[in-house]
Parts: sequence; C-alpha cells; structure tokens
Amino acid sequence: METKQITALDEPAIWLGCLSCYNNGRLNGKWISAEMATEPEAAETLNGLAKLVELGDRTENRCRKCYGDEFEVMDYQLIPKSCANAKTFYENAEQLNELHNTDQLALIVLLAENIDTGGRMDLDELIRYHEANYAGEHDSAKEFGEDYAEQVGDLDAVPEHMRNYIDWEHYATELLYDYWKTSGHYWRSV
Repeated sequence: METKQITALDEPAIWLGCLSCYNNGRLNGKWISAEMATEPEAAETLNGLAKLVELGDRTENRCRKCYGDEFEVMDYQLIPKSCANAKTFYENAEQLNELHNTDQLALIVLLAENIDTGGRMDLDELIRYHEANYAGEHDSAKEFGEDYAEQVGDLDAVPEHMRNYIDWEHYATELLYDYWKTSGHYWRSV
C-alpha cells in the first residue's frame, strides 16, 4: 500500500503513535489524513504504522518497531474531539473527508469546540445539530438581525419608509437570547 505524506495542514488528520515507544522515550508515529484512512485495509495496519500479528485464534496490530500493542492519537487537526481516537477516526474517515471537501467540516469543528467540549457528541449528532440550527455567517449582529427579520417575514409587516428607524442592533441583541455566535457564525440555541 502506497502511503501519502501529509504536507498541508488544512485537512482532517490524526497523529497516531505507539504508546509503548512513547513511554520509552521514542517518538514513533505518523500523521494520517482522513483521505488516507479511507484506503482499503488502512485501518487493519493503521496505515502501515502497525503490522498484523496472528496470536492463536486472533490477530492484533503490533508496532513495527517495538512490538507494542497500544496506539494512541497524540494530536489531531480539523476534526471534532469525539473523533480524536483511532477507532472513531477510521470509522468516520469517509464522512470527515466528504465534509472537508464540501467546506462543511470547519463549521462542524467550530460547533463542536463550543458546544461539545467534553467530546461526547458523535459526528452524526454534530452534523444534525448544525443542519437544524445553523443560521449563517454574518459580519455583525446588525446584519444577523436584518437577515433573520427578512427570512421569517417580520419585515413584511413594516412599511418600506419605516424600516430605516428599526434599531437592528437591539433586535439582534434580543435574538441572541435564542442564538449564540462564534467567529461570525450563528446557531440557534437548543
């Protein structure tokens, strides 16, 4: 299996390392992108970091350098905390890669950093929350208020000549009791 070296730091990836090597003062591991993790049989050998060893009636992954059997995600980038373990990462690699290619992954990660600090929500829960509650990206609270009023039809009740007198910042402040924002992105609070 040919392995791709990650050069860009803008793709979802984990740094997977051998825990036994680490505990013995050696750094043995590699960056594995979601794209690399979707390759056939990638999870079986942890993208070449391990080798499959037959132990009686079962097979296990063992480190190629020290023969250790514990691998740990020691760093990760552009993935929610709930996907930051090897098993979950490999299970969700295809979905993470697809989200990254459609530019939705950064929003899911931003959402997870704000509402799922303990990493308990799985990727599907985060995606459902995002799809049901995302209100868009806006440069200011005023812009958010104006956009919201237009979307829900509140502006239809206000004559055109009176719209300049609306205090959009106050309107948005009231909306933020039901919404929250981070980095210019708004989600409805649930």
